[in-house]
Amino acid sequence: MQKLAVAAWVLALSGAGAAAKTVVFWQEGFPAVDTAAPARRAMEQALAVGDAAGQEVVFADVEELGRAGTLDGTDLLVLPYGSAFPEPDWAAIHRYLESGGNLLVLGGRPFGVTVAARAGAFEIREAAGAYERRMGIRNSYPLPAVPNGEFTWREGYGQFPALKLKPARCFALEGRLSGLGYLRDGRGDALAAPVVVMDHTQGGRWVMADFTPEEGFWETQDGRALMGAAAAYARQGAAIFSVEMTYSTYRPGETPEAVVHLRRGLKGGAQGAAKVKLEVVSGAGVAAKAEVECEGKATDAPVVFPASLGPGFYRLRATYEDAAGKAREYYGNGFWIEDQAELEAGPWLGAAGDFLTWDGKPFFPVGTNYFSTEENGWDFSGPRNAAVWEDDFAAMERHGVSMVRTGVWSGQFKFLDAATGAVTERFLRNLEAYLRCARKHHIAVNFTFFAFDPQTTLRMRGSASAMRLAGTNPYLDPVTIRAEQNYMLSIVSRFRGAPDMSWDLINEPSFSNPDHLWRGNTPNGDPAESEAWRKWLEARYGETGRLAAAWSESPDQVRGFGAAPLPSAHDLSPDMEGGNTGQQRALDYNLFAQQMFSGWVKQMVEAIRAMGSTQVVDVGQDEGGVQNRVLNQFYAASGLGFTTNHTYRQNDALLWDSLAAKAPGIANIIGETGYQPVILPNGAWQYDELTGMKLLERKWAYSFTAGNSGFMTWDWDREVYFGMLRSDGSQKLWVPMMEAMGEFARRAQGFATRLVQPDVALVLPQSLQLSTLNALAIQAEQSAVRAMYGYARAEAYAVGERQIENLGQPKLILLPSPWILSETAWQGIMERVKAGATLLVTGPFDDDAHFHATGRAAAIGIRGGMARMLERSATMEWPGGRERLTFSGAKTGYLEKLALPGGATLAEVAVGQGRVLAAALPVEWNDNLEATGALYRYALKRAGVAPVYTTELQDADVLISPEQFPEATLYTVVVEGSSPTTVGFRDAASGKELSGLVDAGRAAMVLVTKTGGVAASYGWSGTR
Repeated sequence: MQKLAVAAWVLALSGAGAAAKTVVFWQEGFPAVDTAAPARRAMEQALAVGDAAGQEVVFADVEELGRAGTLDGTDLLVLPYGSAFPEPDWAAIHRYLESGGNLLVLGGRPFGVTVAARAGAFEIREAAGAYERRMGIRNSYPLPAVPNGEFTWREGYGQFPALKLKPARCFALEGRLSGLGYLRDGRGDALAAPVVVMDHTQGGRWVMADFTPEEGFWETQDGRALMGAAAAYARQGAAIFSVEMTYSTYRPGETPEAVVHLRRGLKGGAQGAAKVKLEVVSGAGVAAKAEVECEGKATDAPVVFPASLGPGFYRLRATYEDAAGKAREYYGNGFWIEDQAELEAGPWLGAAGDFLTWDGKPFFPVGTNYFSTEENGWDFSGPRNAAVWEDDFAAMERHGVSMVRTGVWSGQFKFLDAATGAVTERFLRNLEAYLRCARKHHIAVNFTFFAFDPQTTLRMRGSASAMRLAGTNPYLDPVTIRAEQNYMLSIVSRFRGAPDMSWDLINEPSFSNPDHLWRGNTPNGDPAESEAWRKWLEARYGETGRLAAAWSESPDQVRGFGAAPLPSAHDLSPDMEGGNTGQQRALDYNLFAQQMFSGWVKQMVEAIRAMGSTQVVDVGQDEGGVQNRVLNQFYAASGLGFTTNHTYRQNDALLWDSLAAKAPGIANIIGETGYQPVILPNGAWQYDELTGMKLLERKWAYSFTAGNSGFMTWDWDREVYFGMLRSDGSQKLWVPMMEAMGEFARRAQGFATRLVQPDVALVLPQSLQLSTLNALAIQAEQSAVRAMYGYARAEAYAVGERQIENLGQPKLILLPSPWILSETAWQGIMERVKAGATLLVTGPFDDDAHFHATGRAAAIGIRGGMARMLERSATMEWPGGRERLTFSGAKTGYLEKLALPGGATLAEVAVGQGRVLAAALPVEWNDNLEATGALYRYALKRAGVAPVYTTELQDADVLISPEQFPEATLYTVVVEGSSPTTVGFRDAASGKELSGLVDAGRAAMVLVTKTGGVAASYGWSGTR
């Protein structure tokens, strides 16, 4: 009976009466790879029903398949040898598929390896992805076994036969494809997709059974059923089917409207008469029905539903049926009937000092960027799918997500009203539906207004700005700013009462040229910028002579503030050979950029507040915010509730990434994090979900260090590189990792009532960082963090040199290799030293921000001067310590050092109640970080800094980062070495001895209370 039912199902889908041909590649002795080829008899049985319906089935060998005419008139090509295919037939196969041919691949990774006859035998050759990429598969890799997954077809395809499938192994295929059948766990989560489909605009449909079956599977009834079902579905060819909702949210009493879109017969003539059946479902009940008749190749038919639907969420289920009434395709959508009062009720997302809050309580977000897992754009302007949002947010809630980031990445030109500059009503209704779905699942929403620069509304391929808002400058022209606010406030005004909404002003900003993104601050050269620049210089320097002196030019070269030029690209680049004094302008321009961007942020925040919104505002900056663009430490005080750092490329300095991004007293999260693609010249991927998993875990874990508040990964999408889902829609192994981390955050966040500041302040040398010697400053900062945490076993907080008013009350101030320093910063540091702090400054510090001598070293009693550092190696000595330093590369060509009397390498002088330890050598630029750490240990001891924890660990590749709260300490442990490590340490506050095994490359977290209890842990194998 079951056999007859399967046969009847295949007969129904095969299209009775259609004379056509299926070609099966079949070669005796041909090797199957990543599968066992079905027995010919099993294939004949699976496809035999096609013969009865007039379907000719041809088994063609290597010679026959490549012969002209073999694939002419073919409805389906079947490749049954898994990853292997015949190399001599590639040209014929490719021509057939490119012309719109349909394909079924049984097992393995389609087009993964080639097979050719050599000396009377078959030779298997790894194709290195070359053929996969030609077929639109950008990468493929094997997945761990899914032993307990239950196979189900995707939603809406209940016409397919029920069957059991227990693959020995599944593969991930990355590209423009979708799962057709999934292995699901008990919660319904898709763990793998052993059957996937690619529909092509040329008309072809490719179904691929991308798994290794158990021995003998293809010969079983389930195996034959799968072959028959997949063949019948592939043979139908591509169809484009969707149902568009006019809005995703409707007011009570409004009429929900939809449009059915169907494109079929993409290759050849149109199929016969058909219909689309629609149901509107609320809960388990059907609230409305409709039908649409379809003729020809294209259908675009409006559908109207009753206006009497009550508030709540509704699903729209649509099935495309052929003339015989057989289901062919399914599409689901949804919409809300709103309850306006509900939109403005619920817990409030806020910020209190160093941490975010939720309903007034400390909040550690574990989240993700998210637009949709349906491919329909990075904004809210066009047709959007509320059912996908509802399902995705439900999945996110199950897996620990508590916050998402969304907004506009694609430019605003297509949805701005030409007269008002406001967004369309459709945009607002879609965003409302998105927010309602998020709220239903207790997930906060962070909405981003602009991407990269706020003026561009359409960007060309690359970074060129093709269409802009009115005005001349993104950040300085009042006309532009007004246009930006018109757009921004049209959204804020609609959602200003939504308690779980926050506003991200801009994603990864660059200042100020819209055509030069992510490359440092670059002048735009427009009138607004030129005027602002000259006014800024005049306010800063007061008289032309002072400006000329700063720039190492004569006054006649400067020619007054009204003629002071913006720096050229050459001026903003390091030039140690050309004698270009124009480089002096770089520091000033970068400082100008910080102040102007901070002013723009303040204007935007004030506009949001004037609209009546008290919601939290942030800037979504990437690592440019700690490197060379507009920096977190500068704009944090412009009215923001929190800042972010998108950790992408600084994989060797992730702890520094977190520390340098965190301004004292302002919350920071690690946002939009993930690995960046690394692809070798031969096209091979270095990272996928398996090889990139440990790195991703480390990035997430570092979001809880140095006073940070959690993370947002990029993104919950079927994105080939960093999506939480695979291209087929199944979840990556990262998803359960996020769930575990979300559970940790939920348990730990209640202790974050206040951040207890460490006793060590790391002063970021921003004058050097904003000069053309930026790379040296970054190296000094990164080396200082690694030496402090990995060797000295201490911790610090960061204070920008230009924000020295935030210095606080540290016992030890670390100023790493500053070389140049503003006088304001020096005086602020000296104020703390006089009050009792210890300063460790390494290398020269006597010059002002433009490399002019100040005499500040002599003023505090340090005799000597500056000297060229000509030696590659030098010995650094201090009481009780002696270390060899090495300065590699080109550093000895231009670095300077302090020339202390008698060749001493450390000077110690009392200043007020404190002291200054001045190291002659810029130790952070040397290669021996162990020596740097040893010097830091001496400074910590001289400053009287008590350790937060103690350990006997000697491995500097094991980083322990403590974060102190009033009643507990959160330890983040990262093993960066190649071996699993037992990490043991003693928490000083409680006396608790802890020991846990952490795998190589992995991260763990443990929260220890003042009484010695472990309140929360992640990845921590045990304690004693």
